Amino acid sequence: MAKREAAGSASSSSTSTSGQAVSAFDRAKRHLLLACAAIGGGLAIAGSIDRTTGGVLLLIGWIGGVVALHRLGRTGSDRGPEPPAPAPSDPRPSGAVTSR
Repeated sequence: MAKREAAGSASSSSTSTSGQAVSAFDRAKRHLLLACAAIGGGLAIAGSIDRTTGGVLLLIGWIGGVVALHRLGRTGSDRGPEPPAPAPSDPRPSGAVTSR
């Protein structure tokens, strides 16, 4: 199975409105922020105007939030270096007495 391409290199062609390149991680953060806004808007509409409309908006926000959180985690795991190797274990038994 081939290793998948890093998320940062795949999004190098996308740019924001200011002309700067936007990484996949930044796009995922923006999608999560939009999902949170949809959840808040749905709660506000359900509490003040119409429960059905607010509930639909709230449901869309929850679904969008799950998708955005998944994308954020996937792109975030591609950003950093490899984790350090675990420390070697102590060869002595845990109850061993050391001499002074």
